Amino acid sequence: MDIAKAFDKVWHEGLNHRLKLLLTVQYSRILESYISERYFRIKQEDAYSDLRKIQAGVPQGSVLGPVLYLLYTSDLPMFEQNVVATFADDTAIMATGDNNTESTEKLQAAFTKVQSWTRKWQIKLNETKSVHIDFTNKYIEHKPIYLNHQAVPYENTAKYLGMTLDTKLRWKPHVKKKQEKLTLKYRKMYWLMGCYSALSVYKLMLYQQVLKPVRTYGIQLWGCTSQSNRNIIQRFQNGVLRGFIDASRYIQNDNLYKDLDVETVNSIIKMYAQSHEQ
Repeated sequence: MDIAKAFDKVWHEGLNHRLKLLLTVQYSRILESYISERYFRIKQEDAYSDLRKIQAGVPQGSVLGPVLYLLYTSDLPMFEQNVVATFADDTAIMATGDNNTESTEKLQAAFTKVQSWTRKWQIKLNETKSVHIDFTNKYIEHKPIYLNHQAVPYENTAKYLGMTLDTKLRWKPHVKKKQEKLTLKYRKMYWLMGCYSALSVYKLMLYQQVLKPVRTYGIQLWGCTSQSNRNIIQRFQNGVLRGFIDASRYIQNDNLYKDLDVETVNSIIKMYAQSHEQ
């Protein structure tokens, strides 16, 4: 469920009311003064517009901005038969059932309550950017979900917090997107990490600091994908490491990993899985 311009549209009167309910008088007054009497103007070359008072929104780029938004949305409706997951302005509502009809009815009931809540607090939902996805290994007939009388677009994949979830949770779309992101980053830094770079030992450090975090993000989840999907990331890593030292095609990958003291993708997945279980 996508919220349109979430941080820009926070209703100040409603936020102040929420702060008074949740915080002590001293803190609520401090935060009220923080968002009050703010002005903006537009600059075009050497010309400036008149000052305009900011009537809504929280200061973006600040530490308190996300905190204020979380306080403003703290009473988002929760449901016994649904799971609601929120992170800042990203919200996911999930429902399970013995069949598609049952889960769809639960989800629609939750959406109806959320609609009433958003109207009360003057929050605008972006129906066309929201996504509806069914997670199942069976072939089912799609049943539409409506948000503000508009059908939520149905997709076979949904992106949430940097993870691309497919209908069967096999993680192939996620792995492909991860490979694309890794390739793009590597191309931008090839002049530092490629075979013609004079950085020598620092190439591996750059790899560990720049590319490895992209590869390992969410690995506790996507690491359960099939070996063929893991090999997509493994082949990328093989190519990057070979480029470090301009390795000959006669050099085996096992020797390359041993000399550079780098773990294979399967080894990293196993390590993170064991750490996650503990």
